Amino acid sequence: EGLPAFFTEDFESGTGDWVAVVNDASNNTLWELGTPSGSTGPITGADDSANAFSTNLGDYGMDSDISLFSPPLDFSGLPGAELTFEAFRDADGFGDTATVRFRRVGDDVQLGADHTLDMTAFDTAYTGISVPVPIEVIGENVRIEFNFVSDGTADAFSGLSIDNVKVEAAAP
Repeated sequence: EGLPAFFTEDFESGTGDWVAVVNDASNNTLWELGTPSGSTGPITGADDSANAFSTNLGDYGMDSDISLFSPPLDFSGLPGAELTFEAFRDADGFGDTATVRFRRVGDDVQLGADHTLDMTAFDTAYTGISVPVPIEVIGENVRIEFNFVSDGTADAFSGLSIDNVKVEAAAP
């Protein structure tokens, strides 16, 4: 306790080394950095900041599969770790999903199990989410993946926005 965070990102300085990837053919949704402005959902980043990463700054599209990757993080020398972030979930509540994964740099192998975010929740404000870092990640150089998949229905929702990402050392 009392140690500084191992990694923090509030997105106020731009994208930095974060990488957004489209995994689908339709290209209807992108991870975009800026001020969210969907039909519903947030109109700022967390803590009324100017920036958050969102599944489109407006409404997300249908049949989308997108990933947002953190910069590489070296988990060597940590006994364990915990990922926390602020999320605003605003989706159709049925067929849209979001997942947090940890992928080893170099070969892109997933370490540990998926951590599914409950996209049936309709947030009215940013909500703190905590994800224990899988033990398989400790000692590795890893990127955190935020993945969002939408179904084939046209919806007027903002999707998922994330802000204030933090990784802290923790007991295993």
